Amino acid sequence: MPRPPYVVPSRHDRVVATASNVIGGPVGRFARIGARGLRGVAAALIALAGTMLALGVFQKGHCVVKGWANPDQFWRACYSDVPVLHVTTSLADRGLPWSGGGSDQPLLSGLTMWLVSLLTPRAGTDVGAQQWVFATWAALALLLLVVAVLACVALLPRDPWHAAHLAASPVLVVLALISTDLVGIALVLWGWWAWTRGHPAAAGALMGLAFLVRPFPLVFLVALALVGFREGRARDAVTALVAAPLAALALVVPAVLLLGDGVLQALRGWWAAGPGYGVPALIPQLMRHPLDGNVVTAVAVAGWVLALLVGAWATFRAFGRPDAVRVAAVMLLIVVVTAKSLSVQSGLWLLPLLALSGVRWRDHLIWAAAEIVHFEATWLHIGFGSDPGKGLPGSTYSLAILIRMAGWAWAVWSIWVSTEQHRGRHALAGPDVPATPTEPTGPPAPAELPELPEAAVPAQDAGRAPALAAPAQPSPAQLS
Repeated sequence: MPRPPYVVPSRHDRVVATASNVIGGPVGRFARIGARGLRGVAAALIALAGTMLALGVFQKGHCVVKGWANPDQFWRACYSDVPVLHVTTSLADRGLPWSGGGSDQPLLSGLTMWLVSLLTPRAGTDVGAQQWVFATWAALALLLLVVAVLACVALLPRDPWHAAHLAASPVLVVLALISTDLVGIALVLWGWWAWTRGHPAAAGALMGLAFLVRPFPLVFLVALALVGFREGRARDAVTALVAAPLAALALVVPAVLLLGDGVLQALRGWWAAGPGYGVPALIPQLMRHPLDGNVVTAVAVAGWVLALLVGAWATFRAFGRPDAVRVAAVMLLIVVVTAKSLSVQSGLWLLPLLALSGVRWRDHLIWAAAEIVHFEATWLHIGFGSDPGKGLPGSTYSLAILIRMAGWAWAVWSIWVSTEQHRGRHALAGPDVPATPTEPTGPPAPAELPELPEAAVPAQDAGRAPALAAPAQPSPAQLS
């Protein structure tokens, strides 16, 4: 019997095999794997993505029905930047968010929210307007997630089911609809795809635009460039590094000229702000020994410098010639640990790396559990200011932050070790780049991907998708 064209997760991942019992069990030994091509896998992943976002809408159900108001949106853990900023800025009148009182939203995030306000049939600040805004954003978020998943499948034609780490992650339920981060994630993944197809200018431009959502795309871009230098693609690396700021400036400069320097408020606000939610730098403040704001800023800047240095060392000196996925994961962890703030939805930025590395679902779920614990703890801690009897004190929230950091460390370690068994790892390096010694170019040996016992693998139809189972009350900008 010929080897399947790609790995079937229900045969090789016991968590997926167990979860697949909901739909009849793992794929059988005589199933025609790949008979429908990648389109069948993509369709199943899109269905999973839609299911997760539908659950996300349900999770925000209280606010959808009652509106986004304090303090219920914290007690019910249904906060979302999109409707909140809609009613607190000029977005309610279909204007740009930087008009009037201004907004701390990054440029591309603000433009996305403005687009949502234009698409909604109802303006204003009442509950009905909030519902329309949230529904419009949910539909747009689904489209963005589908686009990102398709990019992931295109990047991993020999391991397309790994894209389920992006399409079916439990963190999507609680994080995906909070803010506009899915815009940046989709841009980053298609930028990575452009890099692998030999289009460095497009890759840099897409990641430069993604930088106008969050700073994390810089990590992905630098990781690709470093590996490009090592693998003889120095010209491509320089092209991508130049294209990124040019693309960002092509959007920022006209915005500043037309709208004023209010569009730069996000950068100014970051520089002047103290430690925010979700990072170790906040723990001393929670223990009533706050760090000086300048110290926190210096540590955050030093963290970026350290991430670049460690990324360069890992690329050129570390044993095993790590690929861009590993390098980006290590750099991202350093940036996160030393950051001034890490909003609850920042966990979404780890999903592309989990998908591209093909970690085991057990490790993914361990990290996801830590993220969800921190998600709930954040809202309870914010609510502590209005009702100490129901809220979470600073000492307990400090523990939630440490759990979150441990989850990130676990996920990055899993990414580092899991790529050794990834069949399609060399496909992410780019055209004409040979696989490294730890990147097998042929089908994996049976020892690398152990089969489940035959008794546990009943025959099923081909193509079946597996079902995977206190600081002061912040402003919306502090949470995004």
